[in-house]
Amino acid sequence: MNLGRALQNWLDSHGLGAIIAAVLGTIVTLALILVVGGYYIVTP
Repeated sequence: MNLGRALQNWLDSHGLGAIIAAVLGTIVTLALILVVGGYYIVTP
C-alpha cells in the first residue's frame, strides 16, 4: 500500500486535533528524556 495514501487516510480520519496532540506529546517526551538524562549525567 502506498505510504502517502495511508497517511492521507489517517489524516482524514483523525483530524487536526490528533495531529497536534501527537506532535505535542512527542515534544514533551523528548524534553523529559533530555532533562532526566542531563540530571543523571550532572549528578555524581
